[in-house]
Amino acid sequence: MSKVQSAFKQLYTEMFNKEGDFSKVNKDYKKPLKCFVKEAFPHFMVSDGFFFVPCYFTKECISDFKKNFSNVNLVDLAEKVVVLTSWSLEMKKVNSSEVFTSYANLEARLIVHTLKPNLGEKLAPLRYPTNLYRDDEMKTVIQHFRHECIQVCLNSIAIFIKQSLYFLIFLVY
Repeated sequence: MSKVQSAFKQLYTEMFNKEGDFSKVNKDYKKPLKCFVKEAFPHFMVSDGFFFVPCYFTKECISDFKKNFSNVNLVDLAEKVVVLTSWSLEMKKVNSSEVFTSYANLEARLIVHTLKPNLGEKLAPLRYPTNLYRDDEMKTVIQHFRHECIQVCLNSIAIFIKQSLYFLIFLVY
């Protein structure tokens, strides 16, 4: 029996493991996402049935949504199903004491470019979704990402210092 896993957890883990660069994320992860809207106001939170994450809409997404679905308001999509047909992830430095959907001052933001509501589809989550950034495994992934970033910086500094010392020794002799 295969273990069902969170789509968001797999996707966000892939993003952090690819140095926070969405262009390096495997294209198999970049398919349309069918999500349950946990909350539509004050934050638009979507869930994969395990975890929830906030959506950040582009201006084009909002205008296209209003044009194509003029009879539906975004805030009325709470507890409905939506398909994020075009989206991306973006790494953002935030203040985690102010942004509850972040950890260690980092947030991978789900940027929605196009959205389609599935108003006829009913979905009742089998469990209450929790904040992805409060998951222990996700916290470890983010800590590993931060550690790798620090290692790269320290290695660069060490190389610079080494080269500077060689230059100084060259000048002295």
